[in-house]
Amino acid sequence: MSEAITIKGLDENGRRISSKDYEEMVQQAFTSSNELILETYGQHNVGGRLRNNGKPVDVQVKGPCGQRLGCMGVPGTTITCHGPASDDVGYLNIGADIIVKGDATNGVCNAMADGRVMVRGSIGSRGLTMTKWNPEYQRPELWVLGSVGDTFAEFNCGGVGIVCGIEPKSPKNVLGYRPCVGMVGGWIFYRGETDTSYSRTNVMAVLPDDEQWQWLLARLPGYLEAIDRTDVLDTLSVRDDWKMLISIPPQERALMFSGPMPMHEFKANVWNKGFGGGDPLRDLAPGLDRSPIGLIETGEMRRRKPFWANREKAAPCAYYCPVHIPTVDRLRLLRDGKTKEAYELVLDYTPFPASICGSICPNLCMQHCSRQAVDDSIDVAMLGRHSKDIPAPPVAPSLGKKVAIIGGGPAGMNAAWQLARSGVEAHIFEKDDKLGGKLAQVIPWERLPRAVWESEVDRFLNTENVHVHFGVNMTKDKFAKLEKDYDAVVVAVGTHEPRRIPFPGHERVIPALDFLKQGKSDKPPRVGKQVVIIGAGNVGCDVACEAYRLGAQEVTLVDIQKPLAFGQEKKAAEALGAKFKWPVSTKEVTEEGLVDAADELIPAQTVIISIGDVPALNFLPEGVEVMMVGGAAWIKTDDACRTSNARIFAIGDVERPGLATNALGSGKIAAEAILCDIKGEEWKPYAKDVVSLKNLTPAHYEPDSCPGHTDQDEADRCMSCGTCRDCHLCETICPTSAITRRKLEVGGYEYVSDDDKCIACGFCADTCPCAVWTLQPF
Repeated sequence: MSEAITIKGLDENGRRISSKDYEEMVQQAFTSSNELILETYGQHNVGGRLRNNGKPVDVQVKGPCGQRLGCMGVPGTTITCHGPASDDVGYLNIGADIIVKGDATNGVCNAMADGRVMVRGSIGSRGLTMTKWNPEYQRPELWVLGSVGDTFAEFNCGGVGIVCGIEPKSPKNVLGYRPCVGMVGGWIFYRGETDTSYSRTNVMAVLPDDEQWQWLLARLPGYLEAIDRTDVLDTLSVRDDWKMLISIPPQERALMFSGPMPMHEFKANVWNKGFGGGDPLRDLAPGLDRSPIGLIETGEMRRRKPFWANREKAAPCAYYCPVHIPTVDRLRLLRDGKTKEAYELVLDYTPFPASICGSICPNLCMQHCSRQAVDDSIDVAMLGRHSKDIPAPPVAPSLGKKVAIIGGGPAGMNAAWQLARSGVEAHIFEKDDKLGGKLAQVIPWERLPRAVWESEVDRFLNTENVHVHFGVNMTKDKFAKLEKDYDAVVVAVGTHEPRRIPFPGHERVIPALDFLKQGKSDKPPRVGKQVVIIGAGNVGCDVACEAYRLGAQEVTLVDIQKPLAFGQEKKAAEALGAKFKWPVSTKEVTEEGLVDAADELIPAQTVIISIGDVPALNFLPEGVEVMMVGGAAWIKTDDACRTSNARIFAIGDVERPGLATNALGSGKIAAEAILCDIKGEEWKPYAKDVVSLKNLTPAHYEPDSCPGHTDQDEADRCMSCGTCRDCHLCETICPTSAITRRKLEVGGYEYVSDDDKCIACGFCADTCPCAVWTLQPF
């Protein structure tokens, strides 16, 4: 980012500058800086139309704001209004993020096509009207913390509205009078009371399904952080409080009407009144070329043209993997007979392909694998296990820099691995006497094979530039010395402070973290025959399995909500006999067991609580911002895992709880950002979109009744989503022979389409097995 420029809304004589002149001043300042501070005085159209060629632009609006804030905003622009805003916020917005830290009046998001508008208060009438949505882009979004005014979402054509009902202006009717009239697309999430006056000919009321709820839940924290209201995250995360209005599909709406208006009636009552009769093309565009267009055309007369989008989008396996491991590239190398290179490739992303990816990861790559449209997922876990004995690749020449990493869990270890391989000394400062964090301390060896784990840890420790210091209890003074002695500091201490609930008898309860640590120690704990676990997530399932291993005969997991456990952890607990009971609210714990809110006793000699852990951050310097969520402090970071101190990074659970692979991913991101700082380069996040399953052609693949015996079998089964397999199908099927294969001078190949032959029939896109060919507007 360049140095910020301030543009004042009053001239040197204290007079208001006109909106036209002010916009010219803003555009002039934008040629010198992409950070603008607008001290407005009621000027209109501020913040929009800043053509940034995709680069980030930050606009801070500080002062009375006129109409059309962010009008025609473009992607990459973030506009923050530090107060209320006038009419038509986000009018014709095509991609900007617009944040209003107050109320907004009428017409918010009118005719918006892309981007987000996030309002901290309530809005006036006709919000989210006449939005547009091109399915090739993201839906436009309007977030309102309070309530909305009348005729909300009128003629909405695809936008998403989220009305949170927090401190609403209209608590008895958060959606206003007659919302959704003429709405033909999009969703409305709302929370709070309404008068049910919505247009029943256009929308229907539903409860969010799992996919819609996950959509909302994934975006809610970012919105609340943008408007500085993360304190209401827990309140807004209760699924039962939310309802939805969704547009009625056209085929269902058609049944509600008798039929279309006859053409002669339409012409007399609508067309002639609006245009005064006549031919609009002839009368309104007299110079228009109206010569006939052939039925089949080439060149510029086509409406669309094919584009060979090889590697432009990510395969689902790479996209959903938190580390973005390109499994399609591994399998391509295997098909090409480059087995060594295939298994070395994964070490570019993680030092633990066998122990984490191959053993304990729920494998989001496999859950989203496109091959499921044919038979079963590619066995990516097996590919990971095959990398166990691959030697560490050589490190790059030294960059003469060193980085301190506090914490030797998966996040810290991957940060160290990436930095060390790139020529940076990575020094890990670990409180324990062994590496691995919770992986080594609490996950049962039945799930994480000890020999596999220790083999990969040895490979990590034997890598040049990796230095580990055990038994370091971090303090503020030690941290200050690290800041002074190292080029960057990475905080990766994880979450090792158990959450506790002060109900009567809480002193009888064992924290899950302590129990699992003792279970893997030389002196495992003793358990009763009956065990109750408070909290039925995946960690609770690990506790259940450990309790059975230590002699328990009956284990019950209780929770106040539907258990969140999933995957192999839940299956393992259920296979041993564990029972799940919900909703259960703990009233007290006695010698006899757990007593719930209904005074029902669940007998137990051992009660263990597993409701999550929080970070211990007493060593952090004062300048590092934290965010309070659920009564605990978490370090606040940007997309590069950078804290409010530019030389301090935070990764893993200390930033955001997640899977072990999430920790690996954040470690890799932080390392890449640090390397960019060292080299003076710009860090860029992972930005590829995922290949859509509907663009693949599964019909080309033969189902395998017994798939996945060897790595070569899996390589042959891979659908190579988004990456050309050089099958020549497009070249063969093209009816005009417009497509040819061309060798590149730098190696490799590409397929090209001759515009003078192509008729835009779309056969190439329809037949491509890998979703590489797409048709785009000419």
